[in-house]
Amino acid sequence: MRFYWSILIVLFSLPVFGQSENLVDWEFKLTEDGTAIEIEATIKDTWVIYSQHTDPDGPIPLEFEFTEMIGAELSGPVEEMTKPHTEMSEMFGVEVMKFKKSATFRQKLKPTDVNRSIKGSVTFMACDATRCLPPKTVTFAVE
Repeated sequence: MRFYWSILIVLFSLPVFGQSENLVDWEFKLTEDGTAIEIEATIKDTWVIYSQHTDPDGPIPLEFEFTEMIGAELSGPVEEMTKPHTEMSEMFGVEVMKFKKSATFRQKLKPTDVNRSIKGSVTFMACDATRCLPPKTVTFAVE
């Protein structure tokens, strides 16, 4: 009987582990005129990611890093084009700023050459109503 319960627990756990791998899909693209990088996050239902500007005593905030800049320089910080939802979090005990379902960001660029190649990464933490997954880093390259 214990064997059957173990099998049932494993079978019901598999979907949770499979979903945790790709809760947020990221798309990075250079605008047609080459003056900005547009970044789009598509977030699975019931999950959220947190703003770059959320309370430092709360969840790990979104962080963009640009590691290689060829043909352009950064112009200002990454802008949050989607307005985050602000609410008190019982999980963290502070007010948090979070994105649900989707979010769009923009990094303005100052072109220095016709050819551009930019590499970097975004680090984020995804949470649902009861748990948070460890931070995940996704790398990108746009030309």
